[in-house]
Amino acid sequence: MQVFTLRRVRNAVVTLVAAGALALGTVPAQASERPIDITDYSVSSITVADSNCRNLTVKASTKVKGDYEDASAYIDVTRNGGLVAGVSLENRKIADRAFICPSLYGLGAYKVGPADVSATYSSWNSYWDDYDTEYTYYTDRTSKTFYVRGKAKSSVSAKRSGRKVTLTAKAQVYSPEKYRYAQYNAKNAKFQVKSGSKWKTLKTVNLKKGTAKLTVTQSKKKTYRLSVPTASWASATNSYSVTK
Repeated sequence: MQVFTLRRVRNAVVTLVAAGALALGTVPAQASERPIDITDYSVSSITVADSNCRNLTVKASTKVKGDYEDASAYIDVTRNGGLVAGVSLENRKIADRAFICPSLYGLGAYKVGPADVSATYSSWNSYWDDYDTEYTYYTDRTSKTFYVRGKAKSSVSAKRSGRKVTLTAKAQVYSPEKYRYAQYNAKNAKFQVKSGSKWKTLKTVNLKKGTAKLTVTQSKKKTYRLSVPTASWASATNSYSVTK
């Protein structure tokens, strides 16, 4: 709700400015003119192991037309459609950093963009035989997704009974909202056994209540581990190996 409210306020301001321009007879010759386009954003995903807020560097790539003069923009940073931060662009460069608080907004996918753009460009005035500076306002829909992940950790233990070895795996992920590590129901985690210099997958499992078990038949001592892939909200983790 907050993102839509703020956008309505900004759009209302733009409407008032445009109306003022109309009264002064300075409406842009082409209302759809886009002298500058944001073509991409650069922002790094992060992994957190505490509940502190972070300042993230955001960069923008832009493309301008020949009549471009100047521009400024307010760029949204959202999580699940809700506004969590914003950065300002001044003349093709982002002037500040995005202040992100995972303890307030959680882990997972965040998005940079869209941007409300205010730009000026030159327009030839045949009456005065000179260039005029025109003003235009629009929303640039370019966006970029980045991820805030909690640091994950895992362990595996082994018990032998004759020729059978029972492996018990556990996983946790740091939860900024809880200010501690919590059970991690990892998906597509792999029980693995060392084969020469490589790891061979015995079984792929989904953890429940942060744990999973596997029993294998193996008369010889072998080395085992658990390998958990990267998720949108949790980092990858490989447990310490255990030999049994």
